[in-house]
Amino acid sequence: MPSNAIAQDADRYYPPAGCFGVLTTQNRGCVLNNIYKCEQDNPGESWRVMFDREGPTFFSKIDYQAQWLESYDPFSEEPDVLRLPAVDPANLTELFNSGIDTFDFVQTSGQKMTRIVGFDQLTGTDVIIDGEQLLGTEYNVRYQSTVDQDLHVNGYEYVSVKHRRFFSGIATLTQGDDVEDRDHTPIKFIYPGEPGFFTKTPLYECEASLAQYAPIQEGFNR
Repeated sequence: MPSNAIAQDADRYYPPAGCFGVLTTQNRGCVLNNIYKCEQDNPGESWRVMFDREGPTFFSKIDYQAQWLESYDPFSEEPDVLRLPAVDPANLTELFNSGIDTFDFVQTSGQKMTRIVGFDQLTGTDVIIDGEQLLGTEYNVRYQSTVDQDLHVNGYEYVSVKHRRFFSGIATLTQGDDVEDRDHTPIKFIYPGEPGFFTKTPLYECEASLAQYAPIQEGFNR
């Protein structure tokens, strides 16, 4: 009998034991996200692993309020972990109820500490991407590190009431004199049983000549 490793699909991402896939998003900028939950985690917690053409680049864990509990990249020695209690924890319920949520918390990684301060605000615009109902948001965040130069990130993204998580959009990253614009807007939402679910291969904008793009359909303004 062949081993499980041989039987597995080489292009499929398999989450850790005790975990199950929930959603895959194919995004602009040649990235994708596989979102999964684990039986041993608290209710409402979920993981996201981001892939580019070279493989997994980032893992993160959030809770029911979209607090960033833990994150790491495959090349880091230690994860970034939320220090509790937070001064002003991220709170998705507050964002949905009032239209804005501020946050002020610290992540630690070994001897490194990073204070993260900012806000998320609903723009009042609903959008539909690949049939998925999302709310438009604006955000502004500053990362103040004990090791690295301060990083400022601002832009527009999306939040899902259904999934209780944010989905990337357009961002501007500023660190000293360096400025970088990114667009990781989702294009496809893929559920269990659908073709491409939990793939490891990004599809969109991986080569300029082969770029595929599906426009966002704007819904109603609230």
